[in-house]
Amino acid sequence: MRLAVLGLATLLVGACDNGKHHLHPEAGRDAPPPPWWQPELGTAKDWDIQLAPPYDVSATRTMYVVDLWDFTPATMIDYGDGDPVTVPAGPQAGKIAELKARGVKVICHVDTGALHLLDPDARKFPGYAATVPDRETPPAASIGWSVTSDDPDERYLDIRTATRGAWTSKMWKRLDLAKQIGCDGVDGDRNDSISADPPYSGFKIEVSDQISWYKEVAKQLHMRELSAGMRNGNYVPSLVDEVSADFDWMIVERCGELMDCDSTRPFVNKRRVVFAIDYVKDLGGDPNTEGSICNRQQAAQISEGLIKDFPPTSAKRTQCQP
Repeated sequence: MRLAVLGLATLLVGACDNGKHHLHPEAGRDAPPPPWWQPELGTAKDWDIQLAPPYDVSATRTMYVVDLWDFTPATMIDYGDGDPVTVPAGPQAGKIAELKARGVKVICHVDTGALHLLDPDARKFPGYAATVPDRETPPAASIGWSVTSDDPDERYLDIRTATRGAWTSKMWKRLDLAKQIGCDGVDGDRNDSISADPPYSGFKIEVSDQISWYKEVAKQLHMRELSAGMRNGNYVPSLVDEVSADFDWMIVERCGELMDCDSTRPFVNKRRVVFAIDYVKDLGGDPNTEGSICNRQQAAQISEGLIKDFPPTSAKRTQCQP
């Protein structure tokens, strides 16, 4: 899944660089930078990701990845159908404004290829019920089977091209909310449902469905001038190659542990930042020490790598490369 470096294009990028923004290699010489954030290599090594308590975002870092719902102020989502959704204030409501005031880039993490049955907007998705059959009967409408056995309420959605139109307008409201509350970009999760298929998503996902879904998520983010991050999918043959031009950066989990960091090469070759996360719970002794994990990330030319607890909180953070 490696792409050859576009040598001539890279030279043009170097010639046009004004020291403030690096154009991507495929961009034209005079193309203006996009209106959304595109991190430059080496400038975001001090990032952090916190998706569960305890939270502590007091350090002024280049970027925080935080949970959308936990950081959302009390608000209402209007679907234009006379049935709005009330979103209660998250425990970290108001923190995004504080982070932005300190010059921090805020990336909001939210499921875009799945939903949690306890999400404030879950009832708007076709087939919602307080209890949806799981792994025993065909999925109800657009809601499929559980993502993990640890949390049966997090469910895959039907991302098949022919049928996903039944719920995508509801999902894009999440992106509108991210824009509204000040997120600079979105880390959309659970888009790679093909990895659970067959048949554990509840739907038969084709590679073409998977590729087009990733592209659609990136397109919708850019339409809202939000920075688009690709999460995982690096173990699906050809997927990273196919969509690396659509996203501004990538988050990859456990690549050091699983020794597949080089699968992110299409992003590296395009000089797009790869944010790597390995989890201390997976470092079960030799050869999975923190040092060896960091070495594997760096061997794949990933300089923005962390080792975190799981789920990631403020309690643990090892930065692999200063």
